[in-house]
Amino acid sequence: METTAISAEHGETPASAQAGISDYLVCIEGERSWTVRIPVSGELVIGRDPHVGLVLTDNLVSRAHAQILLVPEGLRLTDLGSRHGTSVNGERIAGMRLLRSGDVVGLGETVIVVRRPARVTSANHVAEVGALLRRVSEETDRALRYQRELALVVLRMLGRRDLPQLVAQLLPRLRAIDLVAPLGDGTVAVLMPEVGVDDVGAALDAMLGAGRAGEASASELAIGIAVSPFDGIDGDTLLGSARAAAAAASAGGRKLARDAVVEVSAVNHRIQIADPAMARLYELARRLARSTLPVLVLGETGSGKELAAAAVHGFSPRAEGPFVSVNCAAIPESLAESELFGHVRGAFSGAVASKVGQLEAAHGGTLFLDEIGELPLSIQAKLLRALESGEVTRVGDVTSRVVDLRIVAATNRDLEAEVEAGRFRSDLFFRLGAARLTLPPLRDRPRDLACLAERFLDELCRAHQRTPLTWSVAAAQALFAYAWPGNVRELRNAVQYAVSAAPDDAVEVETWHLPTSVTRGIARGQDGPSDGPSYGSSDPPSEPRGNAEGLAVPLAGAAPSSSFRPIADEVRELERRRMVEALRVTGGVQNRAADLIEMPLRTFATKLKRYRIVAADWA
Repeated sequence: METTAISAEHGETPASAQAGISDYLVCIEGERSWTVRIPVSGELVIGRDPHVGLVLTDNLVSRAHAQILLVPEGLRLTDLGSRHGTSVNGERIAGMRLLRSGDVVGLGETVIVVRRPARVTSANHVAEVGALLRRVSEETDRALRYQRELALVVLRMLGRRDLPQLVAQLLPRLRAIDLVAPLGDGTVAVLMPEVGVDDVGAALDAMLGAGRAGEASASELAIGIAVSPFDGIDGDTLLGSARAAAAAASAGGRKLARDAVVEVSAVNHRIQIADPAMARLYELARRLARSTLPVLVLGETGSGKELAAAAVHGFSPRAEGPFVSVNCAAIPESLAESELFGHVRGAFSGAVASKVGQLEAAHGGTLFLDEIGELPLSIQAKLLRALESGEVTRVGDVTSRVVDLRIVAATNRDLEAEVEAGRFRSDLFFRLGAARLTLPPLRDRPRDLACLAERFLDELCRAHQRTPLTWSVAAAQALFAYAWPGNVRELRNAVQYAVSAAPDDAVEVETWHLPTSVTRGIARGQDGPSDGPSYGSSDPPSEPRGNAEGLAVPLAGAAPSSSFRPIADEVRELERRRMVEALRVTGGVQNRAADLIEMPLRTFATKLKRYRIVAADWA
């Protein structure tokens, strides 16, 4: 898809244009579709001539075919004496016609859909934070529905001006649908609907003004930018992301939220932190690392417990010593004692040589015991003795060896419940849990999700030696809508699958490149590891057996729970059914069918292919 934005030139904006600066057209010409914004001048000529504002290649379009002009009443379409004429909603026009949002303009075989976003009055340009968040919620809902982007920008003042001065400077240059909110900490937030990653720079230039005055103004600001859905799909996440980016931006600089990360290096790991909850956790890890306390890391499978353990080691005075990682769940019970404490030659059948245990190997450093809840009770007792005495005894030996190490343990189990059930020693639990770090799941860290998805996509594209990919709006929405029961590990696997599934000529990751479990929004149980995502093509849903209301009903003899299915599946089935019905009513005329169910024509055309709707379905 090619996107073209016709930007405003610097200078004073005509009053008539100010009201329509965010109007845009969705153009569909053959297999190509793109968007065009109405220029600030308020005039757009359409035709095949290379010098007109909107150039088409359709041979049925005249060189100067039609004009769209912004007038006080709205957008006015005029046919410029074209050979094959111009139609609106299937009706050929003679002369001029005022356009409404959703009108479908036909020029030859080219279709143009008019979009005029809802406007607010100038009195509503300034709001308090609560009203801003409510408006962000409304705009993100609309953007998600139509797969559009929106920007939330935070301006941090560095000069001597106060907030009212900055707001007063911004107001004359705001678009009719923009909203500004002073945040009370030397920052101002600006909501910019219909502004995406590619055009936020030009939008900021227009808002801050041109020339020397604008440059001087910009030099006194540090600007943070968050764009939905790539940086989040809710107001709190977007505002927090934009504020963090503004805090990280330098004077006169602009920083995207995805670039506002803190990087921590620990034991050959590069840890990127964007979410405030994780920033607080790693700051706590830094403080705990200065002590000699054992640390217990708690969190769901795949949430990054080993990285947190490595950070504790890297922050500590033992950072130059070894970091030994042991997965207790992977050690057979019969070998657990030898693996942890070592053995001497002849200690048991097959012990042909002495072996150093993992506790000895970690002398002077840190021993990380992952999945500590899987350790047998007999080994738990010996581990407790070693921790209390600072000595280990190899299997088959009679002498002890002094060890100086720190223990960091991790588990996804509820160890208190394990103690109550008699499966874990209470004395070892209290010894290991003197200091605890609890990792939040990925679904509660939306800012980390955005940054990790971007980082994994970049890394894996390079690893596969392919052209860099970006996330489509729909794919980014799917990432934020999914619960990620497998956390960071599952996210990386899903991105790796998408990079492998995307065709070589793809430039964006689309929803059908993602595992089907992600696109269906399947949220499995949250207390344990994921049973693995479903991989494969996202085939269109088949028509379900339903009741009179179109809802799936259980088969005879099935358990009552079998009537429950992922709601996303039912939504897709309903959507496909309604599209087929609309095509049947309109005789297969796509623009009329799309209007009938109030679906954007571009989305309608895309979903025709996705759901594999053919003439036989509606004829």
